Amino acid sequence: MIAIRIAIARMRALFRRDAITDEIREELHFHVDMRADEYVRQGTEGRAAQHAARRRFGNFALILDRGYDVRGGGVMETMLHDVKYGLRQLGEHPSFSIVAALTLALGIGVSTALFSVIDAALVRPLPYPHPEELVTLDVEEANQSGNPSRYAPSMADIRTWRTLTTIVSHAGMGRVSGFVPLIVQTGTPQRLIVAEASEDFLETYGVTPILGRGIQLEDTREGARAVALLGHGYWQREFGGDAGVLGREIRIQNQPVTIVGVLPRGFYNETAVWQARQFSGVMFHRRGSGTPVIARLRPGITLAQAVAALNTVTPASTMSGPTPVPVRVVIRSMYDDETNQSGATIRTLSLAVGLILIIACVNVAGLLLARGATRHVELAIRAAIGAGRGRLVRQLLTESLLLAVAGAFIGVLLAYASLDSLVALIPLSLPANSPVAINPTVLGFSLGLTVVTTLLFGLVPALKLSCAPNMLSTMLTVGGRNGAPLSKRAGQWLIFVEVALALVLMAASGLMLRSFAKLVTVDLGFDVANVLTLEVEPLDQTAVMRREYYASLADALRRLPEVVSAGAIDQLDLDGGGTYRYPMTDTGATIAGPQRTVLPGTLEAMRVRPLAGRLFDDADRMTGEAVIVNAAASQKYFGGKPLGQALRTGDKIPRQWRIVGVVPNIRHAGPEWRVGPEMYVLPDPNETAAMFNRLAMVMRLRDGASLSIQRLKQIAETVGPRVLVERARPAAAVLSQQVAKPRHRMLLLALLGVFGLLLTLVGIFSMTAYAVARRTHEIGVRVAFGARPAQVVGVMIRDAAWPVAFGLVAGLAGTYYATRVITSFLFRTTPHDPVTLAAVVALLGAAAYLAAWLPARRAASVDPVTALRAE
Repeated sequence: MIAIRIAIARMRALFRRDAITDEIREELHFHVDMRADEYVRQGTEGRAAQHAARRRFGNFALILDRGYDVRGGGVMETMLHDVKYGLRQLGEHPSFSIVAALTLALGIGVSTALFSVIDAALVRPLPYPHPEELVTLDVEEANQSGNPSRYAPSMADIRTWRTLTTIVSHAGMGRVSGFVPLIVQTGTPQRLIVAEASEDFLETYGVTPILGRGIQLEDTREGARAVALLGHGYWQREFGGDAGVLGREIRIQNQPVTIVGVLPRGFYNETAVWQARQFSGVMFHRRGSGTPVIARLRPGITLAQAVAALNTVTPASTMSGPTPVPVRVVIRSMYDDETNQSGATIRTLSLAVGLILIIACVNVAGLLLARGATRHVELAIRAAIGAGRGRLVRQLLTESLLLAVAGAFIGVLLAYASLDSLVALIPLSLPANSPVAINPTVLGFSLGLTVVTTLLFGLVPALKLSCAPNMLSTMLTVGGRNGAPLSKRAGQWLIFVEVALALVLMAASGLMLRSFAKLVTVDLGFDVANVLTLEVEPLDQTAVMRREYYASLADALRRLPEVVSAGAIDQLDLDGGGTYRYPMTDTGATIAGPQRTVLPGTLEAMRVRPLAGRLFDDADRMTGEAVIVNAAASQKYFGGKPLGQALRTGDKIPRQWRIVGVVPNIRHAGPEWRVGPEMYVLPDPNETAAMFNRLAMVMRLRDGASLSIQRLKQIAETVGPRVLVERARPAAAVLSQQVAKPRHRMLLLALLGVFGLLLTLVGIFSMTAYAVARRTHEIGVRVAFGARPAQVVGVMIRDAAWPVAFGLVAGLAGTYYATRVITSFLFRTTPHDPVTLAAVVALLGAAAYLAAWLPARRAASVDPVTALRAE
């Protein structure tokens, strides 16, 4: 309260000076009149008593000013004067002010935004109550090969584990992502993310529906009425947030489902519907469904305690045969699972952002030292005419604080403005259930570090002037012309540090650029130029109708004048996947690799040419017996001579195939896809069950031709009116998505590398300018005695060259260890690639030379007469 009253009094004194002065003057007159009355009572005449009282009281104007200072007005006026003078100084040197403020802003903004995103991914990836209690569970059984097999637990396991109430509080099964079925609402089909879950799944997360109820035990029994909960976003978009949605029906894969609840905002925002999963007798006890199982442990229960308890009640496995095999429960912290996936990316970004922040601070220090070098005479003169050490320190502190405030303001704006762009650019698994926001702690740390750096180095000139006993006389006598060269000053260390740190950052960026360049030049085995893909699905779920629809649509597309060839594939190229049926050869060997269902014309549209044999034709489609293998399968299973060989499957849908062709190895999941045995088969003409996967149309257009989505949709609906046409994309766009993560990682590190380079160049420039400013008299003397401009430039550049050279050496040593962090991100590139490191050293060295040459060149143009006269 006292501090508040003092602040109010000082503000009042500042803005109401006349009123405060009148109050003080009245008080002074009162005391003078009292003293005069005392003299009158002692016998002094009235006028003489007044004069005696004034003489006794002292300098009336001086006391009035001191009284005003006591009331706080003087302090506030002095501070206001310092602010005005500081603003005037910054305005008189706009280049320095703008560069310093932008440097501060870059350090604060980039580091705050990036560290906030990293914090969201690493520190709080699970926005649920007590996330440390959440675990994922699997069961593991030993086998003869020595490599244990791991399966997802069955529903029977989950309900058994729930009986251990002292260990497990909740446990459930839920497929948060994986399949994307159709949802039909009010006659309009949409393809949306639909998840399925068991009872107690939402309770495990600690999520309570905002409307209705959750999934109950009765909902998961076989034959029960199908129920679902709506995601908050889908509820808002499709139903307008109508609270009366409970009890209404939607259709999932043409099956009616009743809405029983609505989930809160933020719980898996991209998931539209959560459907109750029903378990039949066989599925209830079946392990290995692939559906994740999560549980919430009781407070204080460790993973080891939970494993020991659950192992005692988990039955043996019969997955590998009729003989029961003992299993053990594998429990992992969900927090660790979330963070470990992005561990390498987080470490890399943290290192890069930390280097940017340090370089920015060093750069600001250099700029302030360079600026202070030109103010020694000014400060010496001010000290000579009576300014004390505290007055000088306060003035420089005010100027530094103004600079820091400007940089901090711009930096905070930059952090908020760049956050969304960085979230889209950073290749991290960010929390889908909570928004990423600027972290106040991170912001405070960045602001504190940069502001302290600014204030500390901004005070150096005043501190040096007041601490050195002979500094004042020296400055006034020789004008500060005996300043030491850069090689003997702290500026050399600043250049050394900046160059070393920048080299580490630029080396990481260069390695990522080289790796990405190799990535995009990989031969994928097919040509995406002029290839268009169309994702379409008939709503009729019968195999016969779906098979005939895709064949008819492919025929219709081939008849278009813009289309060269057209077909369909069950997995869009570069999406990976495929069906595994493990067919056997005549020799008894089992082909372990995916089978991709295609229509005739698909491989032609991708410009895949056979290495041997032929591709599919329409006659093959009628029988479905032809099969094509890739070169890897041909070499591994048939010794390079597969044509005419027979294949067969013995599963529930037996098929007979005969190999008619061999095609090159195709990297379906992108350049990083590991090539292995693969087969291309046609749709089975005898299959009557519903086809699990839809097909995507693939067509090659003539050069310069184009097809609009409206025209493709019209053709698709003409072939079959009840269809869902999703999107048409160039195959190049599909390819671009597959390399998006390494591309984003490369772009981000490249951007940080550019920032580091620019900051370093500004630092070298400012330090060289600092040396030039300190040695103007020396340069004038050199020129006066006949030194050529090239010699002067050489002297100045040599002073900067030594710290640059040592910084490059130190940076190479740091690079040797730092680049190991990004080893897992590199494609066919070593973390110590000599070509990349040599290029980075050459680039940074050349840029540093240029940054030092610019102010050195200006030094060579100094007029010796002018320089000596100025001193």
